[in-house]
Amino acid sequence: MNDMTLDEIDRKILKILQADGRTALSEIARRLDMGSATIHERVNTLEAEGYIQDYRAVLDPELLGLNDVAFIRVRTEAGHFSEVAERLAEETAIQEIHELTGEADLLLKVRVGERSALTDLLSRIGRYEGVLSTSTDVALRSVKEEQRLDLPG
Repeated sequence: MNDMTLDEIDRKILKILQADGRTALSEIARRLDMGSATIHERVNTLEAEGYIQDYRAVLDPELLGLNDVAFIRVRTEAGHFSEVAERLAEETAIQEIHELTGEADLLLKVRVGERSALTDLLSRIGRYEGVLSTSTDVALRSVKEEQRLDLPG
């Protein structure tokens, strides 16, 4: 947890960097009509407080041949979902892992290049200690995939 309160300037900085993490601090300063040193200090604080966790390139999965998306619901033995989730986190094809309420304990978002890779992954997961069952939905197409957060202000 952080103890920082975001003001309007901080939110504007976050919106600019979220849209393009390569935006120069001098460009942000120009857009917000502020000094570069002030923007630099604010960005450093936003990073230190954890609002900005990382800067990275967003890759095009289609161009990279990673076209198949699937969602896997995993049921685990009572008390084992955390250890199963930690082991699943090591699987590179799994993009997201969410703990759930309801019938399944975990929801995974997976992206692979070939269905055989999905079959192999499901086979591995099925052998994990603590996994009772899996249920998989394969996406026909992805209408929207967004990593950006909808920031108020």
